[in-house]
Amino acid sequence: MLLPSNASTNKLASPINDENAAAGLMIDVPVSSGTQYDYQKNFALVTSLLLCNKTAGNISVSAKIVNGTTSANILNGINLPPNISYDVISGNKITLKEGDKLYVWHTSSLTNALDVVMSYTLHRPLATYDV
Repeated sequence: MLLPSNASTNKLASPINDENAAAGLMIDVPVSSGTQYDYQKNFALVTSLLLCNKTAGNISVSAKIVNGTTSANILNGINLPPNISYDVISGNKITLKEGDKLYVWHTSSLTNALDVVMSYTLHRPLATYDV
């Protein structure tokens, strides 16, 4: 039986200073198999993206959405002061379509300099359920 699935969760990460590193991959929206109508495709609704600088100095933080060879920046080198948390999408939401990947990274040479908490709901219209 096929029924829609909505799974809400938090993703916790400590990205590194590499733009395309797996450590900074916050979500990769799965692609449905076969040919689907738009309303049958998976998507994710990102409701919160919190950044926390755990260092004693400023760090530069960036975030982007990538789909294939196309990308768009959400943040581009914002200066995050020490010991501060920042809500990237306060009051807004970001919808990611199938194949979209969201990356976060920083430019600090320190490891474990940045914590990221992302809240999202993954909607899968054609999820398989065993009943």
